[in-house]
Amino acid sequence: MKFFRLYPLALLVLLMNGCAGIYYNSGVRFYNALAYEKATAKFKKALEYKDIPDAKRKMAESYRKLRNTAETEKWYKEVADMQDGTPMDRLYAAQALMGNGKYTDAKVYLKQYIDQVPTDVMAQKLFTSCDSIENWKKDSARFVVEITNLNNGSSSMSPSFYKNGIMFSSDRGGSKKKYQWNDRPFLDIYYANETSPGNFDDPKPVSGVNGIYHEGNAIVSADGKTMYFTRNNYVKKKVKTSSTEEVVLKIYQATKNDTAWGDIKELSFNSNEFSCGHPALSADGNILYFTSDMPGGYGGTDIYMVSKDGETWSVPKNLGSVINTSLNEQFPTVNGEFLYFSSEAHYNIGGLDILRSSMNNGVWSQPENMGMPFNSSADDFSFITKGGLENGYLTSNRYSQDGKVDQILRFKRPDYKISLRVLVRDKVSGKPLPGAKVELLNKRTGQKETQTANADGSVDFIVNTETEYSILASKDGYFNNSAEYSSVGFSDNDDLNQSVTIDLDKMKVNEPIVLKNIYYDFDKANIRPDAAKELDKLVKILKDNPTIIVQLGSHTDSRGTDSYNQKLSKRRADSAVQYIISNGISAGRITAKGYGENVLLNNCKDGVECTDEEHQLNRRTEFTVTGFTDQPMIKSVK
Repeated sequence: MKFFRLYPLALLVLLMNGCAGIYYNSGVRFYNALAYEKATAKFKKALEYKDIPDAKRKMAESYRKLRNTAETEKWYKEVADMQDGTPMDRLYAAQALMGNGKYTDAKVYLKQYIDQVPTDVMAQKLFTSCDSIENWKKDSARFVVEITNLNNGSSSMSPSFYKNGIMFSSDRGGSKKKYQWNDRPFLDIYYANETSPGNFDDPKPVSGVNGIYHEGNAIVSADGKTMYFTRNNYVKKKVKTSSTEEVVLKIYQATKNDTAWGDIKELSFNSNEFSCGHPALSADGNILYFTSDMPGGYGGTDIYMVSKDGETWSVPKNLGSVINTSLNEQFPTVNGEFLYFSSEAHYNIGGLDILRSSMNNGVWSQPENMGMPFNSSADDFSFITKGGLENGYLTSNRYSQDGKVDQILRFKRPDYKISLRVLVRDKVSGKPLPGAKVELLNKRTGQKETQTANADGSVDFIVNTETEYSILASKDGYFNNSAEYSSVGFSDNDDLNQSVTIDLDKMKVNEPIVLKNIYYDFDKANIRPDAAKELDKLVKILKDNPTIIVQLGSHTDSRGTDSYNQKLSKRRADSAVQYIISNGISAGRITAKGYGENVLLNNCKDGVECTDEEHQLNRRTEFTVTGFTDQPMIKSVK
């Protein structure tokens, strides 16, 4: 009787194990076929019947391949905490947590990984990145990121400028054949004419290059005659894989024929054993940057370059360890001197981050993370801009809940303005100087704006963000004085009401003004570093007041003969004048005169014992305004 009571339970266990096995085996088949979306569905069913550690591991890796950070976090945390959890499991769990903005939790798994792999510098940078998020947030308001009208629920990515709009890749065509990796339609290349910033006409497929599988990441040469693009490697409508069963991507070239593209050729450095994709072209068309997982790299995918000689391309060259890491570097783009690319490593906010580097004397600079809002905890890549950083486009899946949908986003500088108040005061009394003239110079455009100070000595300007200004204040009877103001790095978290105070010195003609700290070593006429700093102030006065003529007078102490001191003081005055002329002041505006020991400031005359400090007080330089020119005289120097 006991046997019959247990039999239904045993039968249920056998049935559940059988169901688990069926779903698990089906999931493995999809997993091995790189059909990760279908594999996750089967593994979930298997785990409903039985706890299968390998199903959890393959589930975690499937979601990582699908860029679904929420599910990747869930499953890789569970896998990493298993008894046989590996260092890579912990690293992947940490990356998923960073991708979900959970930096404190990510540090726990990164610490575990670093303890097991202490030589991994990349992981140490990721650990440091988790403590740097607030710093990246501080500058996030310097730019605004907006969704464009290209996004209609389909996945759109990798824009490049072409004609009056952009080329980009999208699965909006809704082809019947699905990409088994994520069970979405294959990508095609589209063109959309830009009607206004961030707004486009209805995209149209680019004629002549789209096939039945993936085409994307297109870039057109400056003359508009040659296109380079990524395509699945397929022959007779069948996708070809490498010996490791990975789907191979290749870079192709197409030539413009009237209204369509044709004469499609595979580039020489492609291979059936590894992938090449994401082409980016230098302005002259002679250097092609691309992504590849070819053997000999640093791990994952790396950025490579080839140079063009006639119609042939050189052997690919890895950009080196400054750019590439053990994780993935992808999606290079070129703008002027900068190479932009995306990476899962370096100093990272999460997922793929956009970085930039430039080459100096044949060496790539350390990649700079572009920060927020260009980057988010999600995947951000394919950054393009014309000229500077005023506006441009990038791709991100930051608004996709499951990571499958990429969107083309526009970035721009914010429209807010800064109110800048300039207060002009008397330097000695500190009282406002109404009626003073204030000139604001935009250093970027050269545009000038002049206002007259109110009764409280102030004027108000509206200034732009990310701009440097020079401010010149003037008033009759006073020396002109200038100041600098910069709004570079300003964000709307800062006070929109800024202020600058400029103090003016009263101008006295034929009355000497002592330059403080213009001292000389005993018996010498050379300009000491401390004296140069004070002479720089006189240079500024002369540049701010381009019509004044001055005399520079030099004095010695009483030691030495009268004749020798007279000559020494003249040499010192000449030395100071030459320094000033060398800094851009016309020689016609300044003369030198030596007074020797004739005008002492204390009682240290001949025969009186004094300390060296007391003697040094007499070794001084003064300037005197002696007249004015009819028009400004400023010598320009390189």
